[in-house]
Amino acid sequence: MPLGNDGGVDDSIMSATQRRIKADRVGAEKHKMRLGESIVGDRRETSPYELSFQDDVEWRLLCKTTLGTKELMKFKEAIHNNYFFEMFIEDLPMWGYIGDFEDEDAILGEMEGSHTFLFPHLHFKVGTNNAQVVSVTVTTERDRRVDITNVHKPTTVQFSYSVEWFEDHELPWKMRMTRYADSRFLPGSFEIHWLSIINSFVLVLLLTAFLTIILMRVLKNDFSRYMELDDEALEEEEVSNVVF
Repeated sequence: MPLGNDGGVDDSIMSATQRRIKADRVGAEKHKMRLGESIVGDRRETSPYELSFQDDVEWRLLCKTTLGTKELMKFKEAIHNNYFFEMFIEDLPMWGYIGDFEDEDAILGEMEGSHTFLFPHLHFKVGTNNAQVVSVTVTTERDRRVDITNVHKPTTVQFSYSVEWFEDHELPWKMRMTRYADSRFLPGSFEIHWLSIINSFVLVLLLTAFLTIILMRVLKNDFSRYMELDDEALEEEEVSNVVF
C-alpha cells in the first residue's frame, strides 16, 4: 500500500492522524495466506504495533504483563531453538530474534552461570522516498533485554517499541525489493528452513526414480517371460499341424 504516487503527494496521506501503518507478525486477526506462505508454514496475523507516517516515536509502551512459569518456559525454548519473527510494513519484510543466550556450551547446552534473555523492545526504522515507503528494518536493543533464566520466578516485562523515519533518496520505490535478492540479508535459520524443504523434495524425486526403475525391471522380466510362453505355444501348435 504505497504512501503516494509519482505525480504528487496526497494531503490525507501526509496527515499523521489519518495515516496508519500496521505491522504484521507471524504468530490477533488472521490474514489470507498466499501459496508460498502456506508452503513455508507462516501464519500472518495483525500485530498491535502502530506507526504513524513521518511520526518518530522515542519510546511507546505496548503492554505490561507478568510472565509465569509456563510462558517463560515457552519463551526460553523458542530462544534456545533460534526462533525469529517476521513482520511486514507495506509488504516489505523484516526479521528479528526474540531473545538471546550467553555462556552456554555448544554441546551440553545450558550450564551453571549461563543466561537467557528476552528482547521486549523493538526499534523500527522506516525509509521513505517521495512519500513512499522504500525500506524497513527492525532491531532489538540489548540494553533493554530481560533475564528469564529462572523460569520458576514470575517476571514482569514491559513490551515497548520505538520508531525512526528517514529519507532514503538513493532507493526508488520500484527498486525497493532489490535488496531482498541477496540471501545474506535473510536470517541463517530461514535459509536452513528452505534447504530442508529442497532436500526433502530431492529425496522424494530420488525415491520415485528408484521405485520406477525397480518396477520397470520387474515388468520387463514378466513381459519377457510371457513372450517366451507365447513362442513355445506357437511352436507346439506348428508341430501339431505338421503331424496331422
